[in-house]
Amino acid sequence: MAEIKDRILDLRIENSLTQSQMAKIFDVGISTISMWEQGQRIPRPNTLQEICDYFNVDMDYLMGRSDIKNRYQAGLKYDWEDKKQEDSNIDMNTVNTDYIMIPLYESISAGYGASNSEFIEMIPVFGLKKNGTTYFAVKVEGDSMEPKIPNGSTIIIKKDIQIESGEIGAFNLNDENFVKQKKVVKDRLILHSFNLAYDDKVVNEFDDFVEYGKVVKVMIDL
Repeated sequence: MAEIKDRILDLRIENSLTQSQMAKIFDVGISTISMWEQGQRIPRPNTLQEICDYFNVDMDYLMGRSDIKNRYQAGLKYDWEDKKQEDSNIDMNTVNTDYIMIPLYESISAGYGASNSEFIEMIPVFGLKKNGTTYFAVKVEGDSMEPKIPNGSTIIIKKDIQIESGEIGAFNLNDENFVKQKKVVKDRLILHSFNLAYDDKVVNEFDDFVEYGKVVKVMIDL
């Protein structure tokens, strides 16, 4: 099984980062990156988590305890999810069969950015809470968030809610609309794509940036 030094080196090379670039991302010296990769020093616990968040890998992978980078993206359950559900009984009286009508808009980019978001129609969506919360739906164009959000799917967005680091949201950056994972690394705001073919977008203080809301549901047309 690989060691943490191997994982850090592999992740840096796979993402075409120099030691200098990686040092800037995690706010450390180039010599520190070199020592990590040579096994002469191990990152602090909070930095380990930041590395996992940035490269979208599990801690078990980074620590060399597993060869699976991300169990969720691999379609596997985490240990804490692996509950035997065959013994559970669902009370159908508690299942919410109500729906609410929400507006569907034309497009949001899971790629390089889209500026058009024209209203299409009102659509019914099941399972949303009717507690005064405002929702809207958007068609996704692009594959930058695959496999979690496929190209052509429809996302349901909950408006006016704080999007935490690690959560997926809808954003407007310099007049372009995106669906991305929000990451905060060393006080830097990053819009991250799950598809590593796309570069992260760093939000600077002079950018025009708006958080529309948090993605709470993904609907896929089969």
